[in-house]
Amino acid sequence: MRGLSLLQAPPFIIVSGFFISASLFWFFGSLLELCSYLKDLWSLPLYVHISTIGFALFVMFGALFQMLPVVAGAVIKEPKRKAIISWLLLLLGFSLFTTGFYLKNYSLIMVGSSLLLAGVLFTAFLFLYHLLKLKSFTPTSRGFKFALAFVLSGAVAGFLIALSYGNYTPYSPWLLHLHMVLMLFGWVFLLIASVSFQVVEMFFVARPYPRLYAMNFPYFFTPALLLALYDSIYTRVPLLALVLSHVLLTLHRLYTSRRGFADKSIYFWYLAFLNLLVSIPFFLFKESFLYQFLLSFGLFFTILITGMSLRIISFLVWFHLSNEGAKQVPLMSEVIGEKLIKACFFLSLLLTISLHTLSFHRMYLLPVVIHIILSGTLSLSIIKGSLLYFRLSPLYNAS
Repeated sequence: MRGLSLLQAPPFIIVSGFFISASLFWFFGSLLELCSYLKDLWSLPLYVHISTIGFALFVMFGALFQMLPVVAGAVIKEPKRKAIISWLLLLLGFSLFTTGFYLKNYSLIMVGSSLLLAGVLFTAFLFLYHLLKLKSFTPTSRGFKFALAFVLSGAVAGFLIALSYGNYTPYSPWLLHLHMVLMLFGWVFLLIASVSFQVVEMFFVARPYPRLYAMNFPYFFTPALLLALYDSIYTRVPLLALVLSHVLLTLHRLYTSRRGFADKSIYFWYLAFLNLLVSIPFFLFKESFLYQFLLSFGLFFTILITGMSLRIISFLVWFHLSNEGAKQVPLMSEVIGEKLIKACFFLSLLLTISLHTLSFHRMYLLPVVIHIILSGTLSLSIIKGSLLYFRLSPLYNAS
């Protein structure tokens, strides 16, 4: 596999720990959404943070512990100890932050925000420390550096917003816009785009992205992102034009891939990028369609992460057991069954349809119920696949 160094992969427990936490947070967060909806306390910010922090951030940091040494050659010494510090800070921070948000308890929000900021700072600086020592020979590793810089900036902006709730700092609508743009586009989108430069070609046997485009994408993207911080329809156009270019290039490569629909995870990519395409005009006119933008963009990254989580766990179980000399090594298709993968995709499709048709009327009960079933199915799948590894691994079953 071009550009990969699989022998430097970290222990399986690091990735599985972050992924299991993410899927369970998404599941319990969906139950919290149902409670808030039934009590007529529906809060879109709560939903957004459950998906962006509890789900996406955990998965992305867990995946980066895997991808930095494998893709970028940035080997982290004693990865277990450092991953545990990152995981604990984020786990405690998110739990307290979400509880405070739901109960409208500022003290819990403040403590949770502080721990979350500490977790993001620790993890992002850890990754950047190892990445910046190396020259970027691939567009993926170069994109990682920029995305990590943006998540640092976005986390600080989010903490300042939390401070403003207690009147420690002045509140500014622009600060909220800054936080949203940095986290959703600078962190989530840019990281996914950077990963796609590697994954689309490798997993789906697709044509590589044009090298000039891929290697320089962060350089095109950064000034467009900074321009969008001025928050007007006109200043958003360059950023959205770059997002659109990546959507169209990715969809074209997926459609013309040699593996095609034989790989079921390709369906998640199609559905995710179609949602990203829908989110573009909503963000352009976000003054009137902010809810629709947040929901469609949220569908983009949660559906993509769902599909990739199923694929990554299956691959890592097979890879680690093969390299550990396990007596029994299941095929990737045996780690997480095809029925569970199909169920996750079908539920993702239902969630997309229900949100796009009902969100204009603020009718969220059906989407929330579908979200509960989807996140529960994903949690079951990831836990099932991870337990299979621990049951078969000679490292955990010495005999």
